[in-house]
Amino acid sequence: MAVALFTMAAPVRADSDRNGCPSGAGCVWDQTGFQGDMTKVPSTGCIDTSVRSAVNNSRETLEFFMGAGCYGPRAGTLQPGQEAPEIHAGSATASCTHDAVDQCTGDAGDAPAP
Repeated sequence: MAVALFTMAAPVRADSDRNGCPSGAGCVWDQTGFQGDMTKVPSTGCIDTSVRSAVNNSRETLEFFMGAGCYGPRAGTLQPGQEAPEIHAGSATASCTHDAVDQCTGDAGDAPAP
């Protein structure tokens, strides 16, 4: 059973740059309340970092995981336009469902048509 560890996910203004997060990007901070060091979540791949708050100014869904490598128990999800001022995660990605097999769960999706 997945447990969301966000204390709050609220919409942010489309032009918001919560403490420097550029439009079109997902950003995470190593402290709650969007404080500390900010890192952008890559549009492909996974970032291993201590995530304590996050903003999603991108068009992708951001997925957060308890441990490293974007595998294992999920810590939560942020849809485009959402933010989480408090989260506890060890990795993040914006590319969970771009392939026939979901790299985050290993579940096979619908096979592409020939």
